[in-house]
Amino acid sequence: MTAVVQADLQGNILCGYGRNYGHGLFMFLQVGDEEREREQARRWLSDRVEEITTALPWGEPPAHTLNVALTFAGLGALGVPEGVLSAFPEPFREGMQARSDKLGDVGTSHPDHWEPELKGTHVLVTVNALECAVRDARRDELKAQAERAGLAVATCELTDSLPDEKEHFGFRDGISQPSIRDPNAGPWRRTSFDPPVAPGEFVLGYEDEGGTTPSPPPGLGFNGSYMVVRKLKQDVGGFWDFLLEEGGTDRREWLAAKILGRWPDGSPLVLTPEQPDPQRAADLSWLNEFTYALDPHGFSCPIGAHIRRANPRDALDPDMRLTARHRIIRRGMPYGRVEGDTDRGLIFVCYQANIERQFEFIQSQWCGDGNAFGLGSDPDFIAGHSKGKMTIEGQPPTFLPMRKFVTTRGGDYFFAPGLAALRYIAR
Repeated sequence: MTAVVQADLQGNILCGYGRNYGHGLFMFLQVGDEEREREQARRWLSDRVEEITTALPWGEPPAHTLNVALTFAGLGALGVPEGVLSAFPEPFREGMQARSDKLGDVGTSHPDHWEPELKGTHVLVTVNALECAVRDARRDELKAQAERAGLAVATCELTDSLPDEKEHFGFRDGISQPSIRDPNAGPWRRTSFDPPVAPGEFVLGYEDEGGTTPSPPPGLGFNGSYMVVRKLKQDVGGFWDFLLEEGGTDRREWLAAKILGRWPDGSPLVLTPEQPDPQRAADLSWLNEFTYALDPHGFSCPIGAHIRRANPRDALDPDMRLTARHRIIRRGMPYGRVEGDTDRGLIFVCYQANIERQFEFIQSQWCGDGNAFGLGSDPDFIAGHSKGKMTIEGQPPTFLPMRKFVTTRGGDYFFAPGLAALRYIAR
């Protein structure tokens, strides 16, 4: 197994920046139509390349990081030749908006209702910072640099980690990430129940779980990764009001845990079906020390629970080889901090080497449809559409009518090139 070239790989893909970097910036930019504007944008990119945070290990942690990704339209706007552009896979060329039906972005989540600032962007600049003030100062600096180069700033999304590493519904997030079969990637919280996944599942130019090394787009594919970005608005009040109506005060949190597959502190229902175990939940490795062989019929953790659908582990294949072909690395962060604020949710981010086989498969086949789990057409309660029901196995079972509490507000498919590829684009 060839180790990934860390000096050429952008950071936060295989090796995460960690929870200390709790303040984020997502700056969406657009390149002008005139050749003069495109040349200015290339010079801007050339200057930024030398500031990019790579995957190399740190000595002293920096105060902030910087990374850059581009949409298919953005690559074209910067002058990437047609022969290279045509080598990119169809999902990336089409973009997220064109594939909304496949993703379940219907009704209020349809692109017709997306925030216009999140449509048609070309470049995404991301910053992670140790301090909020540092993030905000970097935002102002980057915005001024982009505008001087003739780039239009479509929007800036600010994200901040919430207390106890939770998302807005109140559940601890980011617990389960794939282990990487690379001595330099990590360190992950490896467990005996989590077989390492080949780095080629997330970075182009390396062997994947199928034993092949797919050819990356010529000139700029090596050490690149596809980045899915989605702004997901959460109706927090509606979610908990619904659970109060369905289960009453005594069963509201129990129902929420059944929907997610974990208690709010992260305790997995497979190991603690009756109540959370806060003492053991403090041990990050324990949170993933399970397989669904311990609960094949879903009486502890429902078969349709969110974590069971997004990462089935051994539920569909005892060797987990099927699941390994559909893993993603998540790097999202909550936006909106005000209690009671109606505009709060998650900037969802994931990295993979194949958008269709990884993110889109999870979203459409495992979260958008229940057939793989013997649940008919019933979707995932959190990430699916709003038609159907959720079955909570028991004697007797409990049936929850589907309600939609997460709405897509925009997003796109981006490509995060290696540093050599970024220099090529800038030329």
